[in-house]
Amino acid sequence: MNRKMHPALVVALWALWCLWLPVQTLAFVLDDAEKAINVGRAADVISAVQAYQPTTEQETLRRLWILGVANARAGRVDEAIAPLAELVALMPAQPAFRLELTSALLAAGQTERARYHLEQVRNADLRPEVRDRVDAQIVRLDRPKHWLGYFRMAFIPESNAARQTQAETVNLGGLSFNLTPAAREQAANGVELGFGLAAVPPLSARLHARFGLDVNARLFDGNAPNDVILRAHTGLIDFNADGRRLLVEIYATQRWIDETHYSRSHGLGLTYGKTLGNRARIDLAAQHEKLTYVQGRYDTKQTAAQAQLSYAVSPRWVLRTGLRLETRSSQYAPAAGFARGLTLGGDYTFANGLRLGLDLSYDLNDFRGVHPLFGVARSDRKASSTIQLTNQKWNFQGFAPVFKVRAEHQTSNIVLNSYRNLGASIGFTRSF
Repeated sequence: MNRKMHPALVVALWALWCLWLPVQTLAFVLDDAEKAINVGRAADVISAVQAYQPTTEQETLRRLWILGVANARAGRVDEAIAPLAELVALMPAQPAFRLELTSALLAAGQTERARYHLEQVRNADLRPEVRDRVDAQIVRLDRPKHWLGYFRMAFIPESNAARQTQAETVNLGGLSFNLTPAAREQAANGVELGFGLAAVPPLSARLHARFGLDVNARLFDGNAPNDVILRAHTGLIDFNADGRRLLVEIYATQRWIDETHYSRSHGLGLTYGKTLGNRARIDLAAQHEKLTYVQGRYDTKQTAAQAQLSYAVSPRWVLRTGLRLETRSSQYAPAAGFARGLTLGGDYTFANGLRLGLDLSYDLNDFRGVHPLFGVARSDRKASSTIQLTNQKWNFQGFAPVFKVRAEHQTSNIVLNSYRNLGASIGFTRSF
């Protein structure tokens, strides 16, 4: 005997069907998409995967992975970068995700971002053959192209851009003199510009020549002096298969402050870098230069050396420390002296791709000659801290935004050289 189904039961079954059907269909889309990618039909499934609405964290990760791989296999490397970058931000400790993102970035010509991710994945637990491929790729990227360049621009508000004293009076020979407002601390807004271009022709498989020019400028609104530096350099770069890099160069600089020729210099520089095992790297630098102060009409010879050691605690956390030494000699005794400094810092990458960098430094700078006005040998102590924020997902046409905050505090036995400054840098940079 046929019985009619109760209307309420019909409605309930229909609701269950509507809930069950999309889940089955969507699950089928992801499974089918993976099969299609494996048989070379990646382009056919991109629209279906884009429309997929994940309901769990695992489905979200799986969708991003399939979407990134499908776009990459279909030759759409620019479209592959966004989902793969989001995937790496969610799972930064997963090497396979970074390696796939690196491949897409390299195919898109974004070598700087690709190298960053190779360095991050190098610190993970990789199979020996995978680590060898990663190391080989880093070496290939480090080998310079025939042309190298960079451009950066930033807005730089500072509380005391001219690094002037907070004091209102100064004592000379037992007499007190009032300082004008223009000679004391005052805030300024400015723009920082940087541009560099270098030709790097190969001389052999390992050895390259380098000829370059750099221009760096800090331009302010009138409350601080403009500062422009022009630097020309030429040298030799040697690359070793194990990642060692040696640069020897000669250089010359010219500096202008408020359109007045302030100084010029020429010198010799040496830098050397090497990885130490799977997690550490050491970088060494030394230079010797003759610096001429045009307005003061005296010369200073400076010799400086610095070393930095970096260690990757994990793929997301890198620590570093550095030491700097400098000695100065001059016929003008108050310019001669000795300086040393220590830096501590590190970077941490959060799950959402945000990268936070923190660097702390402390510098001591002692001058040998007696100052002609204050009657003492100048001695400075400076503490500074810098916070930098970037995000691997923040990138447009190769331009990467960078946000920095820097605080400085220098104390000196000569009051005019004591100051505080708090500044920010909001801008972008691109290497090519």
